[in-house]
Formats: sequence, structure tokens, C-alpha cells
Amino acid sequence: MAKKLDQPQARGDFFKSLGTLMAGFLAERVEEVVTGAGPKLLRPPGALDEFEFLVACTRCDKCIQICPQGTLFKAGAQAALAAATPTFEARAMPCFLCTELPCITVCPEGALVWPKRTVGDQVLDGPPAVKIGTARVKTRLCLTYEHDEQPAQPCRTCVDRCPYPGVAIRLTEPKEGALAHPEVVADFCTGCGLCAFGCPTPEPAIVIEPRE
Repeated sequence: MAKKLDQPQARGDFFKSLGTLMAGFLAERVEEVVTGAGPKLLRPPGALDEFEFLVACTRCDKCIQICPQGTLFKAGAQAALAAATPTFEARAMPCFLCTELPCITVCPEGALVWPKRTVGDQVLDGPPAVKIGTARVKTRLCLTYEHDEQPAQPCRTCVDRCPYPGVAIRLTEPKEGALAHPEVVADFCTGCGLCAFGCPTPEPAIVIEPRE
């Protein structure tokens, strides 16, 4: 039998439930405000979800200092609440997915954790499991597509630069008389940015969209 709200225990349960709902709502709103205050950033391998990452990261710079490629740098003031946190720009210097992922092992606060995830029936561990973001091909810029009066050209640079060619990015099976186009397999793309770094077009025809 349902309890009436004029009963002390029922009132207590009601307000307890209401408080839980309000706390959840407020926490969600705070997360939206914090993560939406600045631009979306590419994070080092193993980064927690953005809100948890911003809370856990102490801005100690250890991951930046240990990166052997000099990929990582501090986000500037335009990053708002994410200022001074580690980020990178794929076109300038991508993540090379080091075998040992030293940026993770040096993190003292658990803002970066060893990656492991499941895709279908495959368990990915270490570098293949990294999920920084997802590559996206801009067909209006890609050389393999015809543009205005410029004919399509064969190109496979993004596939060749990818650490997991044929798995994370592949060339489509072309129709007769047509050229093959690059196709990103989102589940296996790590978002390392090596494809964008190597893209030969002046404005990259493939970009990395940060993880949601």
C-alpha cells in the first residue's frame, strides 16, 4: 500500500528522493557549464571523460614534460576552466601512441588511465584502445574527390600514416572508373591525429574531432 505524504516517513522518503534528483540535475548542469565554457580539446591518451579529467588533473605538467615527441602543451587562457591542462593540435604535432604511453604512467593523480575497451568481440588494450577522438574526412577538400574543375587524384596518405591502416581507416572499394576514397572506422580510430598531420592538402582534408 502506498504511503501518504502526511506520514513522517513518507515525507522523509519524498524529500530524500527529491534531493537526490535535484543533486543529480545540478551536478549535470555544473558539468555542462564547466565542459562547455571553452573549446573542445584533444587530450592525452587515457584521459578520463572531460569533467572528471578537469577535476582530477592538477596541471602538474608531468605528461607534457615526458612526451618524447613534444606533442603536448598547456591549453591557453581561451580554454577557460580548462586553461593550463594538457592538450595538442594534430596538425602541428600528433600523438604517436608510444608503446609504453609514458604520459599515463607518469600521471600522479589518475587523470590519465591505461586504456582498455571492447569493440564488438575484440578487447583492445594499450595504444589500440586509446580514444582521443575520431577522424573525419572533409570530402570537399579530399584529393580523391572531384572539386569544381579540379579532377580527383589518387591519394592514400592518411591510410599510410595511420598506425592501424585498414582497421581504423581504409580505402573504399571503388566503382569501375572511380577512385577509392578514405573511410574512417570510428570504433577503431584512436584520434591520434597522424592522418591529419600527414594530409597533403593546405587545409587538412581530415580532422580530429575530440571525444564527447
